[in-house]
Amino acid sequence: MKILITGATGLIGSQIIKDALDQGIEVNFLTTKRIRTVNEEKLKGYYWNPENSHIENLECFKNVDTLIHLAGSRIDKRWTKRYKKKILESRIKSLEFLFTVIQSNNFSVNHLISASAIGCYPSSKSKEFYENEPIKTDNFLSKVVNDWELAANKFNSIGIPVSIVRIGLVVSAKGGFFRKTVESMFYTKIAVIFGDGKQFQSWIHIEDVSAIFLFISKNKLFGNFNAVAPNPITNLEMVKTTKNQLYDVLSNKNFETFTGKWFKYDYIGFKKKLLIYFSVRVPRKVFKFIFGEMHSILFSSQKVSSKKIENLGYNFKHSNFDNAIVNLDK
Repeated sequence: MKILITGATGLIGSQIIKDALDQGIEVNFLTTKRIRTVNEEKLKGYYWNPENSHIENLECFKNVDTLIHLAGSRIDKRWTKRYKKKILESRIKSLEFLFTVIQSNNFSVNHLISASAIGCYPSSKSKEFYENEPIKTDNFLSKVVNDWELAANKFNSIGIPVSIVRIGLVVSAKGGFFRKTVESMFYTKIAVIFGDGKQFQSWIHIEDVSAIFLFISKNKLFGNFNAVAPNPITNLEMVKTTKNQLYDVLSNKNFETFTGKWFKYDYIGFKKKLLIYFSVRVPRKVFKFIFGEMHSILFSSQKVSSKKIENLGYNFKHSNFDNAIVNLDK
C-alpha cells in the first residue's frame, strides 16, 4: 500500500508518516517548502503550491492507494478577517486543486481520507454527539468544517470513496494546544481553568489519531468518524489532572526524564518552585479580550462519542487522560 499525504510536516502528518513507515507502508507527501522534499526508497516528498495550483512533479500520485488530506492553517491564532479567510481557503482550495488534478489526469487514487474537526458539533454540557449529528453552521468554525467536508465529499462524484475524520483536542508533547498548556504551567506555575471549567473537552492521544487514519485506510472504511478517546473530560478535570500529574512526576526522580520530553534544557530551581503552583479560574471575558472570536473554541463543550470506530474494531491505545499525558513520546 502507498499513501500520499498533504500537511505531512504538521503534528499529525509527521506521526502518520512515522507509523506508516514502521508498518511497511510507502509514503509520498506534498510540502510547500522545497527544503523538506526528500527522495528515499520508501519516503518521497514533493513540492507543491496549492494557492497557485502547482505541483512540481505529478509522479507523487503514481501507485497511490490512499490520499490523506491534512493541509490547513492552524486555528489557534486570533481570527482576524484576513486570517479567517486563510483558515478556510487553506483547506478548501487545496482540496479543490487536488480534485482537479486527479480528475484531469485520471489518476487511480482509491480512497480519500480528509481531516476535519469536532467543531462541527454544537456546544452542549449534557448531550453526547455522534457522527450522524447534523452540522449547524451557526458560527465560524462550524461553517469552516461544513465547507471543508463538502469539498472532500465531492471526490465521491469521481468514484473516489471518502472518509472524514473529525479530530478532537490532540494530546502530544510535540506541539499543539495541549503542549502550550503544559508549557504555560511550567513557566508561570499557574494552571488556568477556562471559566467554570464545566465544558467537555473531547481529547485524543497523538498515537491514536495516527492509528485511526491508518486503520481507516487499511480497512477501507468510508463515511464520517470521530477521532476522540472513549472518555472525554471537562476542562476542570483536564487542568487538575495535568497539574497533579506534573506535580507527581516532578516530585520524584523522574524529573529530568520527564522535562526532556518538553524542553531542551532544565530550568534551574524549577522543581522546587513548581511544587507551589495553583489553579485559577479565568472569566470568559478575559479570553475574549485577548483572543477575540477565537476564544469561543476554548469554551465550546463537546462530549463526542468514539463508539462508531470502536464498533468497527479499533482498540484505543490511550483511553484515559491521566495515563495518556504521562505516555507522550519525545
